[in-house]
Amino acid sequence: MNLLSIQTNMAELLEVQNKLLSMKCCLCKNVLSVPPIMVLSEDGTELKCGRCENNNDKASICRNIALENMAMFFSFPCKYRNCNEMIPWREVESHEDACDERTIGCPIHYQECSEGRVQVLTLEEHCKRYHKENIYYETLNFSLSPNEDNISILISSNQQFIIYITTGIKLSEINVASLKKISECFTYDLKLSSTCNNTFVAYENQPISKYDEIDHLLRYIRSDDCDLSGYPHTKVEDNVPVNKFLKEVDMTAVKLLFGDISKIRYRITIVPKKEYKDNNKESSSEIATVENHKKEVNIVDESLEKLKKQLQCPICMEYMIDKIYSCDEGHVLCINCKIQLTECPSCRTELGKLRNFPLENLADEVVLPCLFSKNGCEFTGKLELLSQHERECVHK
Repeated sequence: MNLLSIQTNMAELLEVQNKLLSMKCCLCKNVLSVPPIMVLSEDGTELKCGRCENNNDKASICRNIALENMAMFFSFPCKYRNCNEMIPWREVESHEDACDERTIGCPIHYQECSEGRVQVLTLEEHCKRYHKENIYYETLNFSLSPNEDNISILISSNQQFIIYITTGIKLSEINVASLKKISECFTYDLKLSSTCNNTFVAYENQPISKYDEIDHLLRYIRSDDCDLSGYPHTKVEDNVPVNKFLKEVDMTAVKLLFGDISKIRYRITIVPKKEYKDNNKESSSEIATVENHKKEVNIVDESLEKLKKQLQCPICMEYMIDKIYSCDEGHVLCINCKIQLTECPSCRTELGKLRNFPLENLADEVVLPCLFSKNGCEFTGKLELLSQHERECVHK
């Protein structure tokens, strides 16, 4: 394949990507980059993304599987404006959950904090300014009495960790949460020491959780302080989600060992795992942003072939160049097959009149190279012309 053909193929992929980027969730107005993509209207034009999955104000009709299959070949922007990363389809949600550009409610004094929501990148400076007594470096070390709670920020290995400690006569709970997607790269060591003698209890290699703001609100913030305005489908009376990373310490057993638990010193140290490297970034994708693969011709070729298959009717294998229909489960078929069938061949559900307009728009406008471009064919065209050309192409 010559350089011109490679550049043409890449340009066509970018054109498809741009059309996908123009499609927005009708609820949150973000790009449809988080699955599942659900159809909300009978005409198929109103879609919601996976970010709004718990928003059931409007019932979903079906899932747009075909659009998801198209999207998986591309990368998408983060929903936070200041983030410039392009993220593979299957990784967008996890990236946004840990993005440095996101904002969170101040974890120390959620309602009372004068700055309100704080950008993760500036949380350390925020705590230095407003919560000096709650920020620690490398090791957290302080004393607590029964029925005292503490929320602190621990900076270690250039990472930010939120430490929750709730104490009781019978049970104490400790949770260490990471603000970034590196929780699996660290563990923590916990040491409880008596202030009356030299007795201590140690727990090593405890797992670290990923910070969950809703969990934080429901578990550690009093109901009358709990502002859930940013989470319209979460209520203060909701059950606190299960946190499998929560460390529970039997204080009855500790009392037998210490003799007195009126004051206990808690020490927490973050321990990086051997494979952790500072500032490392995970990046894996089936196909990342096309612009990053200008030299990888095979990836471009494979992407185009797979993309074109998504625009073929799974029954007659012809390009879907007119009306495209979906069953209630989201499977698609062309109009010629639809008029001959009463039920979906894939799932046997009854075929209705639901059309897949987003996929139709892509199929109508997209310009793709000939299937035999790798053999030297330089033809490009819309699907209707492409279908006719490929039947007669001299390069096949």
